[in-house]
Amino acid sequence: MFRCPHCKKTNSVKAGLRKNIGGWVQKYLCNECGKMFVNRKGFEHCHTKPEIIVDALDLRAKGMSLGKIVDHINQKYKTNIQRGTVLRWQKKFGEMIDHFTASFQLWFSENAHADETYLRKKGHKKDEFVYYWDVIDYDTKFLIADHISVEKNESEGLMFIRKIRENLERFPIYIHTDNSFDYPPAIRAVFPRKQVKHVRFPAWKHQFKNNPIERFHNTLRENYKVMRKFQSADSAYAYLKFFRNYYNFLRPHKTLNKRTPAEAAGFGRWNWWSLIRAIIIRKTLLPI
Repeated sequence: MFRCPHCKKTNSVKAGLRKNIGGWVQKYLCNECGKMFVNRKGFEHCHTKPEIIVDALDLRAKGMSLGKIVDHINQKYKTNIQRGTVLRWQKKFGEMIDHFTASFQLWFSENAHADETYLRKKGHKKDEFVYYWDVIDYDTKFLIADHISVEKNESEGLMFIRKIRENLERFPIYIHTDNSFDYPPAIRAVFPRKQVKHVRFPAWKHQFKNNPIERFHNTLRENYKVMRKFQSADSAYAYLKFFRNYYNFLRPHKTLNKRTPAEAAGFGRWNWWSLIRAIIIRKTLLPI
């Protein structure tokens, strides 16, 4: 039963079909307020077919440039979408998915691998960067938390470590990092020293093993290189959250036997359609 967008009641019945730009859609009549409405299944206020939007989101998450996405969509579906349209879809559905997936938290991580990488922003000098801090679980490859900053210092490291604490039900046993000076004081301030062991080695030492997070950074750079640079730190974090959810919930991982990190963590198997529909179902079930 679908919730009426006018009176927020769920007492509605089917009331014929309507043809619009996207094709035939089912109409509903609300028995409470007597108004008609259409269930867009998460694609409200979108004049484009849902299939086109999902294709564009998937290609964007896989690292294809905006120009190539537009060219592919326009040739396949005989449309005339623009680059800005794809960016609006990324922002709208990226925020929806990020809000929905925020409730999926790992209960425990025995080995959490943390690191940071830098990205460039338009207008910055060669030695100025946007820093992306992130941490991944070794067993499930699930990205636990992330943080973005324009500086790399102890205070930003402290904010990042606090996000790790907030996104885990229990303390991790080991936190693996490189030999950066920003991590030790932050970890000591957030986690009890006797319960959480900080494992760190200089990157040039043979014993240093932070491969899981480094592998994720390689995947991220493959996608980032087609963008050249981000417009701002906010636009960078918007895309990084979009990509994080794609990586956690939609991208199969070879070392996980083609399962996604979310599937390995026990959160189930998802695709673009099921994520968007689950968002709408949750909104329908929420109390008024």
